[in-house]
Amino acid sequence: MKLNAELQTTTVRLPRVLYEEARTAVRQAGAAASMNDFLVEAVEEKLRQIREQEIDEAFAEMGQDKQYQAEALALTRSFESSDWEAYQIANATANNDRPRKKGSSKSTTR
Repeated sequence: MKLNAELQTTTVRLPRVLYEEARTAVRQAGAAASMNDFLVEAVEEKLRQIREQEIDEAFAEMGQDKQYQAEALALTRSFESSDWEAYQIANATANNDRPRKKGSSKSTTR
């Protein structure tokens, strides 16, 4: 729970079995500092799930949107050469950072 958040008091009616299960989780399992914190965390989690589902649905719509698909493809093509250049630079840097094995050169002198 956010410490500086403005609080709103409300009354919640829960089925007794659910209440008892939540109370046991708080008291015995330490699921939260208090029953209030447990309920706040549960509501926050449910809202996070709802937002995530909304985002997923928006992405699903984008997958069916022909205009979006065309714009995404055009954007990808416009960055194709700079992406390739960045990839080559990253690979060259990564290859230069690798430690070289001693005595692995084929041109050893006898």
